[in-house]
Amino acid sequence: MYPNLRYAFYDILGLDIPALALVQSYGFFLALTFLACGVALSLDLKRRENLGLLEGVEETREVGKPLSLVDVFVNALLGFLFGFKGLYAIQYPDLFIGPDARDYLLSMEHGSWIGGIVLAALFALSKFREKKKELELYPAPQTITETIMPHQRVSDIIIIAAISGIAGAKLLYMTEVDYSSWEGVVRDFFSGSGLSVYGGFILAFFVVSYYIRSKKIALNQMLDACAPAMILGTGLGRLGCHFSGDGDWGDPNRYAKPFSWIPDWLWGYRYPNNVINEGLPMDECYYPDNFGDYCHILQEPVFPTPIYELIICLIIFAILWVLRHKVTYHGIVFTVYLILTGMQRFLLEMIRVNDDYSVAGFSLSQAQYIALGLFIIGVIMTIILVGKQRKMRTDT
Repeated sequence: MYPNLRYAFYDILGLDIPALALVQSYGFFLALTFLACGVALSLDLKRRENLGLLEGVEETREVGKPLSLVDVFVNALLGFLFGFKGLYAIQYPDLFIGPDARDYLLSMEHGSWIGGIVLAALFALSKFREKKKELELYPAPQTITETIMPHQRVSDIIIIAAISGIAGAKLLYMTEVDYSSWEGVVRDFFSGSGLSVYGGFILAFFVVSYYIRSKKIALNQMLDACAPAMILGTGLGRLGCHFSGDGDWGDPNRYAKPFSWIPDWLWGYRYPNNVINEGLPMDECYYPDNFGDYCHILQEPVFPTPIYELIICLIIFAILWVLRHKVTYHGIVFTVYLILTGMQRFLLEMIRVNDDYSVAGFSLSQAQYIALGLFIIGVIMTIILVGKQRKMRTDT
């Protein structure tokens, strides 16, 4: 396993680059996930725009104003902060991955003044060149009207979904933890571990839906376009869980392999060097001592459920990607997504390590209750949407 990219580069390429210890494996795959989601969403939105299913919205903005000192100062300040801490963190990565990382991050005593000054100058120059290009097009202050197409808002949607999704994932995860002090609550909320996928989905859904409606974009069309991207993101995000070994694995697999061609790692895996140090101390660590104290391995092989979920999500993605061309009922692609994602998560939870809760005589995990709810909502919404749109076609 690779707690951070320093481990990955050392294992795969034989290179030891200490600065890569700053890039956590889960965070790296999470960034790739949002990038892939953005590409998939943008492609489908452009297709819907070409078919006339989505239209742009006219917006006004002011251009041609001279460059203000406030704009230059704000950009220079941001550049200084990134350079001041960033270059210092690259030079001394061990300080920013230990238990005192927050103290070093917030301290003005630990930073690179050269890095801060250089990046401040680059940020200020970038703002100056941006304004110069604008003034070449609009030499005098004026108000212009532009038509903004839905695909042009993908970056905003991804950023909003990322922030609200991570916050929601944190909050739902924290509902399952007993805290004895507010210090523990704050520490967990700002830590890099402990995320619940469904918490992120629920909060991001409402926040992004509000944003979409505020921009006067057809909600059912946008949800249909988002569905393939969301299931793709769920699957790719599990790669971060698997390669970091964050504890999102399954129950012990004590069954014999049914077929010899199945790789051992796909049937049962012990997650050596996992990021949460779960299991037994390893007799011998492959990585040098200065890489960090990640030298544990599970006592027995477990189901590698992140890989199973990745495979299932890719299959669902393919189904939805094809379905979007076949179905003429608006909103159905999203409701089918709810049905299929609910089914896959409910079934996978049967072999995943989780706490169960007893409700009305049923003992299920928190994720299973949510998955069951999504499945039921998806079925009901599909029936309603099909019935409503059939009636509309009959009336016309």
